[in-house]
Amino acid sequence: MNLQLTKMELIEMLLSTKKATVLKKVKAILEEDQARLTEEDYKIIDSRRESHLRGESKSFSWEEAKQQILKS
Repeated sequence: MNLQLTKMELIEMLLSTKKATVLKKVKAILEEDQARLTEEDYKIIDSRRESHLRGESKSFSWEEAKQQILKS
């Protein structure tokens, strides 16, 4: 099975459908398929947040972050 070809075929089918129920079903399936955060993920996030609140990590304003992204 050619994965890229299958994706393109599905995109074409989605674009041409006029049934909201089909779109809702596809959306539900895709949302269900997306990765969920594990308990370990939450522990890492909490640890990093605590580190940030203690001033032990560097943070950036939106403008600073945007500039860094645009540079790379």
